[in-house]
Amino acid sequence: MSGVFGQRVVLSQGRGPDVELRVTGTALYATYETLDGYPAVYDPYRELFCFARLSPEGAFLSTRVSVLSPPPPGLRRHVHEADHVRAAKIAALTRR
Repeated sequence: MSGVFGQRVVLSQGRGPDVELRVTGTALYATYETLDGYPAVYDPYRELFCFARLSPEGAFLSTRVSVLSPPPPGLRRHVHEADHVRAAKIAALTRR
């Protein structure tokens, strides 16, 4: 299985203009960062890529703030989900 490592990719959004993010990962698990290093997730409720912060369990949660806006105060750059979260997401996709 091949992957991408920090590749700049233009992605479409359901309710907004295309955004350019850095993507790292494979078909089973990928992470997204803004070009200045803030983590991002696709928020299905807003239908936008939004800044992400880590939950106490180590999973990314949407801040509900679009990546086209300034980042929320206190957001950290270059953070990653916990290994057990990543493994659970990969396992769930593998079972499908």
